[in-house]
Amino acid sequence: MVLDRRSLLALGALTAPAIASRVARGQADLPDKPIRIFIGFEAGGGADTVARAIAARLQRRLGRRVSVESRTGSFGAVPGEIVRKGPADGSQLALLSSTTLVAKLATRDFPFDPVDDLAPVTEIGTFSVAFAISPLLAIESLADYIAWLKAGDARRRRIAVSSNAAFVEVFNLLLAQSTGETLEPVSYRGAVPMVNDLQEGRIPASVNTITSLLPAHRGGRCRILFLTARKRLAVAPAIPTAIELGYPKLDMEEWFAFFTSPTTSSTIVSAWNRELRAAIEDPDVAGELRPLGLEVATSSPDGLAARIDAHRRAWEARMKSAGLQPV
Repeated sequence: MVLDRRSLLALGALTAPAIASRVARGQADLPDKPIRIFIGFEAGGGADTVARAIAARLQRRLGRRVSVESRTGSFGAVPGEIVRKGPADGSQLALLSSTTLVAKLATRDFPFDPVDDLAPVTEIGTFSVAFAISPLLAIESLADYIAWLKAGDARRRRIAVSSNAAFVEVFNLLLAQSTGETLEPVSYRGAVPMVNDLQEGRIPASVNTITSLLPAHRGGRCRILFLTARKRLAVAPAIPTAIELGYPKLDMEEWFAFFTSPTTSSTIVSAWNRELRAAIEDPDVAGELRPLGLEVATSSPDGLAARIDAHRRAWEARMKSAGLQPV
């Protein structure tokens, strides 16, 4: 059956109110109050940039104030602690990275269980981990870096970290197995002070999300030596992968996701899932996120729960194959 222009317009007139009604119902399920999004790192880093791009779109969609608030510490886990104890009305969201959640496998005092203590809402997108050095070092490759380590004292082994403690443990064992060298993690509360210290040569190396380090790499404030992506990224084609450099166990895909209080009703979680996915998938928002090295990929709450379980299993296997036992 072929519909003429008049029929199509009539069909649109019939369906538009129904779509608007569903959107309105979804928004009515959300709290009629300001919305707070918590991130675990200082302003200016990758998580902050991602959160603010999404928050701006959400605010336009909902007609409510949406704030982004930084709460640092515990490898970026503080937002999870806040929403775990927070109200059940859906007014608080935590933006967490998988690099933070996997710290539970390497940190005995991690403050919550990602499965039992949070309600998953949606994934945001996937990214790789980046290994970067100070631009003041005369180093162009990982091989140069390892040779530089061997030629100096213990201060050269310091590496700045803010979330992925498990990554450094695995990389340390792989380094020890192949070169006899290990690195000494130095904790930071976010990417901004970390990049400042890299730029000034106060710390020689760092491992962090590509979303935090790629803008600094482009600006000459640090030099990324490799990524954990499965293949080179279109937004950074000159940066090699760990696989290319002989470290297949460092092939890993990480992600950002939204969570809320575990006592939040399924109706509110579903409403947030619809609103957040619409905001994240908006072409303008996705266009802001992709240049950071983030590939937008949303999910259902159940899909995110399955992703968390698969991610934990993958990291347990990676750690065990490197000779580490998760705590």
